Amino acid sequence: MENYSSLSAYFTRKMFLRAVLPAPLAGIGLALAEMGDTILIGHAIGMDGIAAIAYISPLFLLATFFVFGLSMGGAVVFSTLMHEGEKKQALAIFNFFMRLSCVIGFGIMAAGLFMGDSLLYILGATPDEGVVFDMAKSYVFYILLGIPFQILLGVVTAYLRNDNANAFSVALQTAAGVGNLILSAILLLFFDWGVAGCSFGFFASNAVAFLIGFLYLFLGKGELRIQRETASFADAVKPLRLGFATSFEYIFGAIFALVSLHILTNLAGTEGAAIFNIVENLSQLFIFMYELIGKTAQPIFSTFFSECNFRELHRMFRYCLVYSLAVGAVATIAAIIYPEIVDLLFGLEDIRDAAAAYYAVRVFCIGAIFMGVCLLLQNYFQSEEDEQGAFLVVFLRRMGIGVVLALVLSRFGLDAFWMVYPLSELLTLLAVIVYKRCHGERTNIDPARVYASAFYGNAKNVVEHLDAIDAFAAHWGADKHKRFLLRMALDEISGLINERATRRANTNVLLQLTLIAKETTGMQSPEFEIHLRDDAKNFDPFLIPVGPISVVPERTEDLDVEALGMYFVRSRVHSFFFRNYQGFNTTMMVI
Repeated sequence: MENYSSLSAYFTRKMFLRAVLPAPLAGIGLALAEMGDTILIGHAIGMDGIAAIAYISPLFLLATFFVFGLSMGGAVVFSTLMHEGEKKQALAIFNFFMRLSCVIGFGIMAAGLFMGDSLLYILGATPDEGVVFDMAKSYVFYILLGIPFQILLGVVTAYLRNDNANAFSVALQTAAGVGNLILSAILLLFFDWGVAGCSFGFFASNAVAFLIGFLYLFLGKGELRIQRETASFADAVKPLRLGFATSFEYIFGAIFALVSLHILTNLAGTEGAAIFNIVENLSQLFIFMYELIGKTAQPIFSTFFSECNFRELHRMFRYCLVYSLAVGAVATIAAIIYPEIVDLLFGLEDIRDAAAAYYAVRVFCIGAIFMGVCLLLQNYFQSEEDEQGAFLVVFLRRMGIGVVLALVLSRFGLDAFWMVYPLSELLTLLAVIVYKRCHGERTNIDPARVYASAFYGNAKNVVEHLDAIDAFAAHWGADKHKRFLLRMALDEISGLINERATRRANTNVLLQLTLIAKETTGMQSPEFEIHLRDDAKNFDPFLIPVGPISVVPERTEDLDVEALGMYFVRSRVHSFFFRNYQGFNTTMMVI
């Protein structure tokens, strides 16, 4: 038999190159768009403008809390259900979260508009700050109008990534960010809208991007559909718990921001708030790069986890870890060597402001690589449905360690305060390492009950693996009938794919097989779940036409034996499902 590791790695490597490799570039684009308000206002208005929008940052974090809480957990469950062939339940989960997103998003908008100036007092801005307070008041209005569409767009793009539309999802997010930047610049620089022009750009770009995504769903381009049927709240508890386990990061971030803004305003006035906003915006650049790596890899993590293909799950994680470290190292070195980038980005003209910002940036960058590892582990834990591990990362980074360090280090002055960033990331990573050593690897089945292999689909290789599969099934208690059906199903499908699918190269089709002996009670013969992935061009073996079974052709050679074989397989298996995912055909059957 061929070497399993090298052949199976082909699929994982291709998925990584297609989906994950471009992610940091998209992350940089999204981050620059996200930072657009600070960049534009820093150049056009100055430090007072940066301070004004700094006070609104906790509101952004609250919205982001709901974006990821309502999207990521449901998207993981959606991906798992789709790979199990449960399309109806998967769509019901999606439609539940779309409705819930509408209620929460428009609820935040209404509450914020009703509160008026009281909202600004809570965020730390007071009329005593004069023009800064006035700018914050004009800025927050359109932000509140845009929050419902930001949440809805986040939910739609997360599900699109899990519906084999990753490129469209990233393009939609990027278009929203770039559109926000362009419209904000036009209104601020050419129409004298002031800071309100930037917040209107946020509202309009998110609204338009969501409407484009909604139109995509309405036209039925993928598997996702808007429908009346939704999941019950009981069915949504698991994805809600899984999603909010990590999205609490943004609530904790909002608390950290509120505490830090009050501390820094006391230490250095609005200048301290402005420098904090600059450091937070720079951290967004790193976070977007790391998060795009993790969140683009998350559907692939979830796929391998649901298939119980633990070796390829770990391989994909290693690829992402090395990539995150490399990207983080390059960005960190660049920022430490050339901290003047903050001057280029935010238009710092006062040398005193610039010197303080340069120092804060250098200190922040010390912990950027540790941040990348923590964020990747957070997405990995989420894909494994390890809610405790994911929540541990989320809680410690900004709340459990970050807020405590902020309160302690602020007693030693402004310069000491910035050590919060590297120390919180390093201590969080150490805590997660201890957690993993204590709890070990999470699996959804005993790895001994999983048969995994990869091979070229010629007759010799297929026969060798059929014998190995037969022995595996017998070991886990399969009776002769089930073992025969297993052999026939794999023989017919692998043969059909190799004979009729269009190959990508002048060779046999490469197959990746994962066979799971499901756990049973008593003496019952176990169910077997088959996941078969191949590198042929889009080819669904279940769509082979059979014709009328009762009609016997006059000539034997006119009889389509392979189609009859597939008809027998379809009629005997408990369930089957096919989809093309990440450029590869994926067939699932339960016997």
